[in-house]
Amino acid sequence: MEIWPGRFFLRSMIILFCGIPGSGKTTIAKIVAERLATLGQVQLLSSGKLKPPVYRKLFRALAPDEKRAEFVILDATFYKKESRRQVRALARGEKVVTVYLDCSLEVALQRNRARQPNISERAVHIIFHQMEPPENPSLRIDTATTSAADAAGKIGEFIQDQS
Repeated sequence: MEIWPGRFFLRSMIILFCGIPGSGKTTIAKIVAERLATLGQVQLLSSGKLKPPVYRKLFRALAPDEKRAEFVILDATFYKKESRRQVRALARGEKVVTVYLDCSLEVALQRNRARQPNISERAVHIIFHQMEPPENPSLRIDTATTSAADAAGKIGEFIQDQS
């Protein structure tokens, strides 16, 4: 089974997923990671799997003395512009693909209620209102109207086009 039929991929890439809680970051990041694993080494770092301080651990994975996989996927809200800037600064010239997953607050709250463990609705509201959307993301995907599989396909096509 081909992942993205007939595609050749650039190696050594950081894929940064950002968006509010419930926007589909983890679901889509897992699909993309599974598909990329057939092409090279993948390191998926999800904020939901890390203990605090989460961003410090994400940034540490990009430190110059750390060995990196060919594809590093960062899955966190990255709701502040500064945190995304830090990733680009730590990238050491590697390609950074910023994937902004967007959806309404209501869609995010509905998804959050359905997942276990969920986070507090207050936290979802706070991040929604404090979200600093990327000005020029590599990709912006409306996850209220795009399935996780279709979103992963769009991301794969974009990565292929970077090669």
